[in-house]
Amino acid sequence: MRLNPLSPRVLVLSWAVALIAWPLAWLLLAVAQGLGTVVAGGGWIGVSVPLGLHPWGLVNEPSIAFAGTRAALFLYWLVPPLAVLAVAVLLPTVVPVPPSWLSEVGVVQLAVACAVLGLGWAPPLGVVDGPAAGLARFWGVSVGIFLAVTTALGALVVQLAVARLASHLWVEPGGPLRMRRLRVALSHTFVPALWWGVAVVAQGWAVPPLAVMTTGAVLLGALLGAWWWVPASPLHPRPHLLWRTVVALALLGVAVFAVATWAGAPRRGNGTAFVWGYPGETNNVRPGMAVVRLMPLPAPKKPPAR
Repeated sequence: MRLNPLSPRVLVLSWAVALIAWPLAWLLLAVAQGLGTVVAGGGWIGVSVPLGLHPWGLVNEPSIAFAGTRAALFLYWLVPPLAVLAVAVLLPTVVPVPPSWLSEVGVVQLAVACAVLGLGWAPPLGVVDGPAAGLARFWGVSVGIFLAVTTALGALVVQLAVARLASHLWVEPGGPLRMRRLRVALSHTFVPALWWGVAVVAQGWAVPPLAVMTTGAVLLGALLGAWWWVPASPLHPRPHLLWRTVVALALLGVAVFAVATWAGAPRRGNGTAFVWGYPGETNNVRPGMAVVRLMPLPAPKKPPAR
């Protein structure tokens, strides 16, 4: 039997991979900000990835006035959405992957997560303290315009991943019929988004209605793309998929998602700062964050003996 994106084995594999890919996409927002600050001349000292607040790359900024500089505009405030946008566009279109269902759903789920979480869910969470707030304060960019742009981009680029996966429906008689494409979009994008939402609510985070609206708009973009687009046939069919591979990935996915929910849980009503460096005078660690040191501070140097 030839498998397609609606086959039970492929569906379960996709959901298992989503348990890994969605936390990675969430972490990418903080990693991009940390690496961007390093390029700008600062130091990367940690991350904070709360599920109900915007992630932060914890850094020692190059200068006290860094947040208002042109370097900060692109390498601190804009780099998180730009990073997830690049992944959501390039992964489904130009990045070569091995011919396997694991590679295929991995590419699709990471791209979908970058679009839904990075461009739909995260931007409204930064309205008070995050990229949206920083752009408004230092660069006069309207919060509404920023959210409209990120949401529109997310709704557009998520269609690339859905079209890639729906192209494998050509193995079925009749090919990628509209109802089949819609079922692909619903099962491979809405189900992981629902799990993410359940995790956020179960942890007690306040869910901003605006974030629900922007995330829903990106997911609606996936449905609209499935409705309109008839994808071309893939160049290579996917090989067989064993259930033991699916079960192994499911166990790994549960473990990764458990770690992500632990790291993203609220503490003191705020996020947790996972720090491996030494916070300097220009660090951006928020006062309300609980600090977890991943590496001990270096022992103070003893003065030379006289």
